[in-house]
Amino acid sequence: MIKKNSMLPFFIGICIVSSLLFYSCSNSKLGPNEVKDEQGKIISLIPEPDLSPTKQTEIQSNVSLLKDNGELNVSGWARYPYFQIDESKIKVDPKRYKRWEHYTFYNEKFGGAITVTDIGNLAMGSIELLDFVTGKTIFSKTELVRPGEIFFPTNTTDPIEFKKGDQFIRIKKLKGKRVIEYSIIGDSQTESIKGNFELEEKASEALAVITPFSESTFFYEYKMPSLLCKGSIEYNKITYEFNDKSYAVLDWGRGTWPEKNKWLWAAGAGFVQGELLSLNLGYGFGTPDHATENGIVYKGKVHKLDKVIWKYDVKDYKKPWKFTSNEGRLELEFTPIYVLHSDIDLMGMFGFLKQLYQNFSFSEILDLLKTEAYLNKAFGHYNGYVVLDNGTKLEVKNLAGFAEQMYQQW
Repeated sequence: MIKKNSMLPFFIGICIVSSLLFYSCSNSKLGPNEVKDEQGKIISLIPEPDLSPTKQTEIQSNVSLLKDNGELNVSGWARYPYFQIDESKIKVDPKRYKRWEHYTFYNEKFGGAITVTDIGNLAMGSIELLDFVTGKTIFSKTELVRPGEIFFPTNTTDPIEFKKGDQFIRIKKLKGKRVIEYSIIGDSQTESIKGNFELEEKASEALAVITPFSESTFFYEYKMPSLLCKGSIEYNKITYEFNDKSYAVLDWGRGTWPEKNKWLWAAGAGFVQGELLSLNLGYGFGTPDHATENGIVYKGKVHKLDKVIWKYDVKDYKKPWKFTSNEGRLELEFTPIYVLHSDIDLMGMFGFLKQLYQNFSFSEILDLLKTEAYLNKAFGHYNGYVVLDNGTKLEVKNLAGFAEQMYQQW
């Protein structure tokens, strides 16, 4: 840990390093397939998947994810979280093993996210509350702790808790529902946010997907888009209610990721012909030859999709996004009403310097300053159609949801 009397040289060192890195970044030129997007950020475009079909391999019983030598034992998808992780079999650098439990919640007026994660070199709990009507972020705070301070179960059903002093995020798993309670202090001691959500699992089936990066590196995700959200958030003596037409999606992940990556992820939910219809779409990383993360959930059952092609304008993220299935089973237009831009790069990390100084050594902080996370997350509505496994075509009208583009270095 850094001693108090070393604070001045600590900050001088950080400033020198950041100045050099900022200078080199500001003078960078566009490379192949790179563009400057709406925010002036240089990004590498995520290529569209080709239209050729793949074999979606469904796993129908419990199976060990890894062999004894650390190589993947299985690749595919399942309707339930059948994949069993023995973390002692993971052979990669512990910093490459990433774990998280994330919930995005939304209704017509408000949205946000709750996340508990450990990315190998640090761990954190975070809360966001967004106002779609005003276009403002009401509250956004990330609390950092050292890696290993949060216990992460290897299954999707055990509880998880983030705790830092009097601040906490508690996620309990009960039969057919999840209960989330949290209390986080803002940038000043007078600013705080408290919440209590009950997320009802409206479908027994969801999407468990194994995506390989190599023979021994992988991402195991469990996406549950069919959650009804009930509860309230209290921020600075104002209460925000989430009841009628409020939804949430679980993003549970365990994986040995490369240092640099990117992805596209979308989800939505609403009632179609009196039944809840939800969807999960995404791609951009790994080798999804045996399973994509694309699927529709209707009347509690998963209807698996192969590839979905995204078309969106990085020069204007508020323009409509278009989604088309290579099988002709989905065609949707997504119209944003709010776009969250978040850029945690070198300069963005300065907002965490106080927390980093309190918890990490100088050398650890220099390593952490390489972390980047660039997110454009649009909330809005889907319109179009989807086709179920039995050929039934359902019209989708004003289905609430979101679509995001993420670039990450961790």
